[in-house]
Amino acid sequence: MKGLMKIIGAILGMLGLSSLASGKKKAAVKKIDTKKKTIKKQVKTVDKKIKRVKKAQQKAKKPIKRKKIKDAEKFLKDFAKK
Repeated sequence: MKGLMKIIGAILGMLGLSSLASGKKKAAVKKIDTKKKTIKKQVKTVDKKIKRVKKAQQKAKKPIKRKKIKDAEKFLKDFAKK
């Protein structure tokens, strides 16, 4: 009987169904899950930063109105003449 129990225990151990093996697997899965959660949080923060940067770039790309520049040049020329 004892020999049979050892054989059954060995087979279950190989299959990963023994309590010791399943406990180790569960612990490994928990570690992986926590890593996934932290990485997802990091990805979200990076995405938010990227969105902010893109908005800033779009604002910076807006063309400057030429009329304002001409008015400023005219003012400076008039000021220099005085």
